[in-house]
Formats: sequence, C-alpha cells, structure tokens
Amino acid sequence: MANPKRATADRDRGPKESATEVWGLVRDYAKQETVDPLKGLVSFAKWGLIGSVLVGIGVIELVVVVLRVAQAEGSTALDGRWSFVPYLITLVVATVVLLLTRRAMSARQVKA
Repeated sequence: MANPKRATADRDRGPKESATEVWGLVRDYAKQETVDPLKGLVSFAKWGLIGSVLVGIGVIELVVVVLRVAQAEGSTALDGRWSFVPYLITLVVATVVLLLTRRAMSARQVKA
C-alpha cells in the first residue's frame, strides 16, 4: 500500500525541487564512482612509489657491495690486465637480480 501523505507530498513538489534532488543524486553517484576510487588509487600508487624507491636503493647498494668485495678479494690477482673482472662479476650479479625480479613480477597473476 502506498502512503497517501507521501503521494500528496510528491505531487506538491515543483519541477525545481525535483531537478535539485536529481542533481544531488547524480552528483553523489558520480563522486561515489569516480572520486572515491581515485583516492584509493592514489594511496596504492604512493606506497608503490615508496616501495620501488627503497628497492632501487637496496639494489644499488647490493651492486656496490658486490663490486667492492670482488675488488678486495682479488686485489693482486685482478690487477693490470684483469682489472675488468670485478666489474664483469658485478654486471653478472646485477643481471641475475634483474632477471629474478622480472620473473617474480611476471609470474604473479592478479585474479579478478
């Protein structure tokens, strides 16, 4: 059963009030479907950027440590004509880390 008082109140409203109500509903819906998800996306992107910067710093430090260890351990054997070997070792380690990272990123599938 319909409420007779409500039906009368709906008929008494003019087109201006109806348009204002429709505009408010459309605005609230648009905000719900666009602005709120974008806020979540910004938060996700912020933490992703922070994480990638920290991982990048860690990888750079790892590469420098590998280079210094290779130079220190092969101090006399890798002098002169063999001075490129610590850099080659560092390049190989950095390539392996890069390939492992790429493999881990591509192996993880997001399920919707």
